[in-house]
Amino acid sequence: MNDTISQIRRRLVDMQQAHDCRLLFAAESGSRSWGYASLNSDYDVRCVYYHPQASYLRVYPPRDTIEWELNEVFDINGWDLRKALHLALKSNVSIHEWANSPIMYETSPYLDEFRALIEQVMQPERLAYRYVGMAVSTFKRYLEAPQVPYKEYFYCIRPLLAARWVLRERRPAPVPFAELREALLPADMQDEVDTLLQLRASSTEKAVGPVRPVAAAFIQREIESLRATLDAAPELPFPDPAPLDDFFRRVVAENGD
Repeated sequence: MNDTISQIRRRLVDMQQAHDCRLLFAAESGSRSWGYASLNSDYDVRCVYYHPQASYLRVYPPRDTIEWELNEVFDINGWDLRKALHLALKSNVSIHEWANSPIMYETSPYLDEFRALIEQVMQPERLAYRYVGMAVSTFKRYLEAPQVPYKEYFYCIRPLLAARWVLRERRPAPVPFAELREALLPADMQDEVDTLLQLRASSTEKAVGPVRPVAAAFIQREIESLRATLDAAPELPFPDPAPLDDFFRRVVAENGD
């Protein structure tokens, strides 16, 4: 594991040198950060980076995404800070999950302020809506078939629990599944989730099995319930981008060279 982390950090150094950028942070995303990786899960490394100030003052600014590496072991990519802040204004799920990941490969002095700012502009109903949309998409694509990949149950259950958390607590959901499960999973689903976790941990990434009626029924009920709650929520005004603008300008100005 330590060797893998060292490899990831070396790759991140190479990425920064190749693209003339610096990392605000780099974190693990996906099943490893959620706490239920399979036997052959890859490393989903996600980062937010920024360029020197002069790069943003050109007719053709740098791309806002870097796709650095994708193979059977590593999936490394990231977003420019401007893009990350823009998506935070829309209560994007990924930016909250990355920034609050329990597995951080690189950090910077700006990370805590970044977390506080994206939480400040987060709109709970909007974020919950996006979590529910993720579950609905996965359910329609995978759980209506006779054979279902074990991992896809968690791509439904976890976002639905995260949506519940966001609506109840009015703040971003914890990334580890265990925390969401302890706080929100009903007692009659605990054994089913234990079984799914065992199947997931002892199987390869693409392992499938017959549809599990208890899990599927729970997912359907949660989708219907959360949709009803969100449909009744009032329309929200767009958040004020000024604090994010100030943060962006300060970060790139302080790193002008």
